[in-house]
Amino acid sequence: MPEEYAYFWRRLCVIACEDVGPADDVLAAFVVACSTVFPPKKTGSENYRLFCFLAAQMCDLSTRSRIYCSYGTIEPAAMKCELPELQAEDKPIVSAIMQRKAAVQTPTTTFQEWQRKNDWRAEGLLRFVGLTLPLEMTRVQTPLPPYKTLFDLPSYCFDMHTRLGLAMLKRLVQGVEGAEGIRELFQRHKIKSAHRAVGEALFFVEGGRIQGELIYEPLCGLEQRLSAYKLGLPPNDWLELRILVEKALAEGVVDRIREEVLHQFYGQEFCNQLHQQGTLDL
Repeated sequence: MPEEYAYFWRRLCVIACEDVGPADDVLAAFVVACSTVFPPKKTGSENYRLFCFLAAQMCDLSTRSRIYCSYGTIEPAAMKCELPELQAEDKPIVSAIMQRKAAVQTPTTTFQEWQRKNDWRAEGLLRFVGLTLPLEMTRVQTPLPPYKTLFDLPSYCFDMHTRLGLAMLKRLVQGVEGAEGIRELFQRHKIKSAHRAVGEALFFVEGGRIQGELIYEPLCGLEQRLSAYKLGLPPNDWLELRILVEKALAEGVVDRIREEVLHQFYGQEFCNQLHQQGTLDL
């Protein structure tokens, strides 16, 4: 639909910075540049061809990275002085992020000025394009977790950003067969929005995973500790939660609950029809 072109441009810009990132800075910046050169209303039906071309370039990469997404998570916490206690290896990370923020706010180069002007298109992640840390970048070798296809979508699509995903997380907190340890953990350590904590843990072990992605290990560690800190979970409990969620995912419990919630939301007969059509309106 033509009226959705602007939305697709915005999402492509975010994906380029969030899921390609430093694996290909040129491509990340190029996607954002295209969104400024080809105004949706003026480009008309050519938007479709542009989307297909850019999506193909991003999908064709052999390596991707979510490093800029991690920067974007840490920056606002640092601005509000809401970080957990920093370790020695954390300080250069926070310093580099804050220096980049200041540089883009008061640009001294044409590219920095362009980043400042168009940062909104990538939800504040464009400012990080080109930012590297004085650390070794490594590639994750751990295989991705298994998933099921639910109505022609990978099951990890039904995450905490969807109504179905939220319902599934609440079920896990209440207690389900095969994942009783999650409920027991929150009985021992009560926090607000326990389902959100489970969603964050599931993101780190499933939704936020990229095959063979590039990472800075200290940056990942800081992001994990920040998540635990914001949720009010001690580091050991956060680690236990991650292990429990990963186990439930590997044993098929998470996808089983997703299917049960689908049937609960839409009814067995309607779900069967959707399954035959290969569509599901969320």
